[in-house]
Amino acid sequence: MSSRHLIFLLLMLMLMLSGSLWADEMDKASAAVANILFDFDGADQFATYSVNDDGFVDITFARNMPDRVYSAILHQLQNNPDIKGVLAGKGDPVCQVDTWRGDAAESISIPDFQ
Repeated sequence: MSSRHLIFLLLMLMLMLSGSLWADEMDKASAAVANILFDFDGADQFATYSVNDDGFVDITFARNMPDRVYSAILHQLQNNPDIKGVLAGKGDPVCQVDTWRGDAAESISIPDFQ
C-alpha cells in the first residue's frame, strides 16, 4: 500500500471518529437540557432549544416566564458538565398556563441541585 493510500485511509478514519464524538457531545447536552427542564415542573413546554454538534445550547423561553425560574434554569444549564455553553433569552410567545403568571409563579417548585 502506498503512503498516499495510507494517509488517505488514516484521514478518513479520523473524520469518522470525530463525527461520532460530536454526536456523543450533542446527545449528552440534549439529554442534560431535557432533564433540567423536566425537573422544573415541565418547563420544557415553555422553551425552545437547539443543541450544536459540539454541545453548545441555544434556548429561548416564553416572555412571561418568571425571572426567578428563568435564572434558576439558566444556572443549572450553565453549570452542567455535559453542556459546553449556553445562549439564552426570553422572547417566545407568552405561555397561557396559570402557574407561570403573576403571583402564582411563586408556587413553582425550584429543585435544589447544590
